[in-house]
Amino acid sequence: MRALAPGGRLVAFSSGGGTIDAYELLVRGASVIGFQVAAIARGEPEVYARWLDELWELHRDRTLRPRVSAEIPLAEAARAHELVESRRNLGKVVLIP
Repeated sequence: MRALAPGGRLVAFSSGGGTIDAYELLVRGASVIGFQVAAIARGEPEVYARWLDELWELHRDRTLRPRVSAEIPLAEAARAHELVESRRNLGKVVLIP
């Protein structure tokens, strides 16, 4: 919120948790909009299917590559959970079987 400029817009994807102070939005003249893929998949399945096809194509040609924060052996799954729960990861945490 501190980085949001006056009149700015915060876009929330899915749900990262936490709260937003409505008064702070009002005094900055800012706004928040939300976006949840599951709602689009339910409400507009044809749009969701097109987006999914496009994402897979971007992945196949390596234009889009997921950011991997850590690769952890499956035997150490508890450590992976701790990493995610503490929100210290900057990308996906992958368990290696």
